[in-house]
Amino acid sequence: MGLCLGSFYNVVILRSLSGESIVFPPSKCPKCQNKLYWWHNIPVLSYLILRGKCYFCKEKISIQYPIIELVTMVLFGLSYWKFGLSVKTLFIIFWLSGLLIMTVTDLKEKLADCNIAIALGISGLIYFFIINGWHGVLHSVLGIIAGVVIMEIIARSGFLIAGTRAMGEADSYVAGALGAMFGIFAITKVLLYSLIVSAIFTVPVFLYNRFKNGDKLTCIMSVLFALCGVLFETVWQNYIMLALFALIGAILIYGILKGIRSEENRNYLPYIPALSLAAVYFIFFGII
Repeated sequence: MGLCLGSFYNVVILRSLSGESIVFPPSKCPKCQNKLYWWHNIPVLSYLILRGKCYFCKEKISIQYPIIELVTMVLFGLSYWKFGLSVKTLFIIFWLSGLLIMTVTDLKEKLADCNIAIALGISGLIYFFIINGWHGVLHSVLGIIAGVVIMEIIARSGFLIAGTRAMGEADSYVAGALGAMFGIFAITKVLLYSLIVSAIFTVPVFLYNRFKNGDKLTCIMSVLFALCGVLFETVWQNYIMLALFALIGAILIYGILKGIRSEENRNYLPYIPALSLAAVYFIFFGII
């Protein structure tokens, strides 16, 4: 089931970016526009049979297609393994599907269909009503409010630092959807995990750009900051190390803010993948 729906999600991803209907016309090659035969649409297997090339024009088929199909299969399989054949599983595979589609479109074009996020939010309200009645709906609604408010605060803080939003508006829609899915008590942890995931990818990119621009002090301070953090947690838990840790952190923050203000061509990285990874972690290892 995951493989088959993963094949359909590829269509949704491609056509949501091109603006075409996901129903009509039938599947076709995006290069030569030829209508595909039925055996061209067998998940993964068709890609292998065709050796990754279009049957008609011989143009390469994106590796995205089998990857999305396999990822969907794995996510569906893990959902069944974790929660069994249940109503909860149906909601979870719906959530995972929506997050997967938005993640890929965000990675490809830094765009996301907010209608999918709204659908996830509505499903979260329904889920909480089924398991906890109106009391659960209240938790879900408060989760929506918390998710949107927290994300908007983070996004609008970019105006103070760089004169523009730090994140796109679609990120707030997704944060609100996650609030509906996880409720008020878990959404703050989900957003915190997403910030950690994002930092793992964005900080190295930012430091690399600062190094290329000759700002070696910020790079050195980041290494010292990480080293002090490790030493404080493992070896020297005293006030002197804490003070040194705070001092280096302050210098690092100053260097980062200065670098952001001076950078003309800022490299905005998609944030929905970080939100989705945090959500996946919480679904399978958290408290949902």
